[in-house]
Amino acid sequence: MHRLKLSIHEFFYTLLAFPRAWRFMRNHRLWEGLRQYGWVARTLVVIGVLGAAYVIFEAVDWYGSHADAPLSAMMSSESLLVQWFTELTESLSEGLLNWVTLVLLEVVIYHFMRRTLQIILKKDVENAHTFKPFLNAQIRMIIVSIIALTVEAVILNVTEAIHGGWLFWIFSLFIRSTMLGYVIADNYNEQFDLSIDQSRRNLYRGHIGICFGLGLPLLLMLKIPLFGTLLGPLVTSVTAAIVLREKSDLHIIGYQMNEEERATAEKKAAKKVRKRKRRVT
Repeated sequence: MHRLKLSIHEFFYTLLAFPRAWRFMRNHRLWEGLRQYGWVARTLVVIGVLGAAYVIFEAVDWYGSHADAPLSAMMSSESLLVQWFTELTESLSEGLLNWVTLVLLEVVIYHFMRRTLQIILKKDVENAHTFKPFLNAQIRMIIVSIIALTVEAVILNVTEAIHGGWLFWIFSLFIRSTMLGYVIADNYNEQFDLSIDQSRRNLYRGHIGICFGLGLPLLLMLKIPLFGTLLGPLVTSVTAAIVLREKSDLHIIGYQMNEEERATAEKKAAKKVRKRKRRVT
C-alpha cells in the first residue's frame, strides 16, 4: 500500500514538473551546443537526402496512378498532399514508430539530458560531444527500446486475451506510457553509469510512478505531428532529469545493490581473481 501511495504521489509530481521543465529548457537555452555534434549535421544531411528521394518517388508513383486526371485528383481526398500528411501522422504517432522516433531523436535527448544535469548538478562528461559517447548512448537506446517494446507487447497480448474492453484500454494506456517513460528515465540512469539491468531494477523498485508520469504526456504529445513529435521527447527528457534528481538519491550515493545482486557481483569478482591467478601460474 505504501508503494502504491508513493507511485501515485510521484505520478502527479512528475506531471506538475512539465511546466517547470519547459521554463528551464527555454530559460537556459538548452538547444545551444548542438552544433558541437558536427557529425550529426552530416547524418541529418543523409537523412534529408533519403527523405527527399522518398518524396520524389511518392510523387512519381502518385502521378502515374492519376495520369488521366491529375488536376481533379489534386482537389480530392486522394490528393498527394493529403496522402503525405496522413502517412506522416500515422507513422510518427502510432505503435512501433513511437519507438523509432525516440531512437532517431536520441542525439537531442542525450544532449538535453546532459545539459540539464550539467546545470543542476554541475555534472560534466569529458568529450561528451564526440562520436563515441553518443554511439554508446545510441546503442543503449536501441537495446532498451527493444526490451521495452517486447515487454509491452507480451503484457498487452496476454492481457487482451484474458480481458478486453475498456478496462484493457486503461491498462494498455498505463503500460504503453510506463514503457515510454522508462526509456526516457533510463537516459538519466545512464549518466550515472548504471547498466541496463541496474537501471531497470532501480526504476522498477522505486520509480514506477515517475515512469508513468513521464510517459503519459509523451504518448499524448507524440500524437501531434511534427511539433509534438519533435518537442515531446525533449521536454520529457528535461522533466526526467529534474524529477529524478529531486526524487532519487542516485546522484548522492549511487546505485545500491540488494543482497542477491551483491552476492552475484562478489562471485563474478572472485571468478576474475581466480582467472588472473591461473594466468600468472
